[in-house]
Amino acid sequence: MTVVPASCSRQAVADPPEVSAANPVHDESATGYGYAGGIVAGIHTYGWMVPAILDSLGERWLSHGWSEFRLPRPVYAQDELLTEVHPSPDDPSIGLITQTVVSDGRVTIEGKVGLGDAPWRNDFHLPEQRSPVPEADHRPFLGLDEIPSDLDYPAMSVSFDAGDARTWMTERIHDDDPLWITGDAPAAHPSWVLGQMTPLIRHSYRMPAGVHASGRVQHLSPFKASGPVTVAGRWGEVAHRKGKPWSTSDAVFIDSEGTEVALVRQVAVILPPLPRD
Repeated sequence: MTVVPASCSRQAVADPPEVSAANPVHDESATGYGYAGGIVAGIHTYGWMVPAILDSLGERWLSHGWSEFRLPRPVYAQDELLTEVHPSPDDPSIGLITQTVVSDGRVTIEGKVGLGDAPWRNDFHLPEQRSPVPEADHRPFLGLDEIPSDLDYPAMSVSFDAGDARTWMTERIHDDDPLWITGDAPAAHPSWVLGQMTPLIRHSYRMPAGVHASGRVQHLSPFKASGPVTVAGRWGEVAHRKGKPWSTSDAVFIDSEGTEVALVRQVAVILPPLPRD
């Protein structure tokens, strides 16, 4: 198929308190890292791109499609965001996606989307351990030189019914499209999937601040908010750039019926703790 050009506009809103409490880059503490203020989580800015992606590729993208993207610039609350999807001049079946801030042209997300299996579908390093365990009683703090690599995360089980889906859309994405909120088992919004990667880390570890740098998502099967979801992941490569670790994590999402519904790769820049006053 040929990608259909599409666009959408959204105004960024501040992250809810539980997000900023878990990561100081999402509140005014972010000024200590050189940002103008608290930056909006990448999972939310990615979520605000979804209407344009669906207009371009259709709902088939949710059950068997993919995206890869990077987040080169921060988003702040009240930024007006314009998402555009255009067919690639090299391959019109692939969409080029960009999200920009209208006021100054700042590019906040750029990448590609498509239907079917991504070219990198088989590059994920997936965990062997997939049986959920309770959150650890003692979660060790990981310093900048202690980020694991080539190690399975302890898997977690996440509640995800229709009420959870509606709460996510109301408090995080602010989108009342019936697709995401209607019925006993609405569709899982793609941002919810990305939004489980940091909780997967914090299920077993404590960490300093981090910034989402890039990601890949492979949708494998229709995914509904119909019961607990298992999230099983693996620490991957750690690369050091400008004195900071860039940590790659891969994860598989398994729905309440035991079906693998999505694969995710997240690359995050781990930041040092801010000095205490």
